[in-house]
Amino acid sequence: MKVSLIIKKNRKKQQLLTTLLDQVKQLDCFSAHNFFYTEYAYHAFELAKTEANKKTDIVIGVGGDGTLNEVVNGLLHNGEIQTIFGYFPLGTANDFSKTAGIVNSVDDFINALKKLTVTKIDVGQVECQINTIVTKKYFINIADTGLGGFIAKKLNADKKTIGGQFAYIKHTLLGFLLFKKKQVSVQLDNFSYSGKLLSAVVSNGKVFGNGLIVSPNAKLNDGYFNITLFGNVSVWDYLKNLPALKKGIKITHPNIFYYKSKSVTIFSKDNLLEAEADGEYVGYGKTTYKISPYSIRLLTIN
Repeated sequence: MKVSLIIKKNRKKQQLLTTLLDQVKQLDCFSAHNFFYTEYAYHAFELAKTEANKKTDIVIGVGGDGTLNEVVNGLLHNGEIQTIFGYFPLGTANDFSKTAGIVNSVDDFINALKKLTVTKIDVGQVECQINTIVTKKYFINIADTGLGGFIAKKLNADKKTIGGQFAYIKHTLLGFLLFKKKQVSVQLDNFSYSGKLLSAVVSNGKVFGNGLIVSPNAKLNDGYFNITLFGNVSVWDYLKNLPALKKGIKITHPNIFYYKSKSVTIFSKDNLLEAEADGEYVGYGKTTYKISPYSIRLLTIN
């Protein structure tokens, strides 16, 4: 059995990474261990795609939510896989790990590799369409059309040059100041909405935005998205409810809606509404979300 780690270095957590790699090397249950370090944007995607094509038994993403998203998209690039996906959180927010119960404990992770307990989880798919051009991404945590997509577009372009944490704070604040709600039509399985939209949050997991429990009832393997629609909600209303979101309390507001659905379609009149998935910018235009026919076999940390 072979294991490959796809690693985005984090200078602040170098000692933790060194400890992890040293202990993986000592495991005698694998015939080979490969360590790959990302060197440029989307390198994790390319590395994961290569490992999936080689049918590597276990591929582990080591990094933040962006690394996680790239690895998932690389693994699923050619469809369903039998490769087990593992994740060791080494980023800033690590939001997916909060839903999946994954902590950055080396001992717990090594024990999980020894036991190889696997949970099959759902995969979301988002498509943004402008005329005949379609951009597609997979995600396993949370995607967002509206405010989150607007922030992600600016953030992804900036964080490569000024640093992840500073860029995140900067563009989140700018997003709250500059984003303008758009007139949209939203179609779910059993609900439709027309009106102004601040954000449509499409959740497989519970947590996004660096600790906001926006979908407290979401489950990774129930075959549904949990949808939170922030309709004609002011930025001030959103901000003053952040303490409730941090605690996982559903917000009571006439323009905030909670639903479950297997699919979501969002269309804005100007066709310029942006979307993100797992914190990574996807694109803009008519946006469609659906549960992918593919799933991920996630290494479970007990």
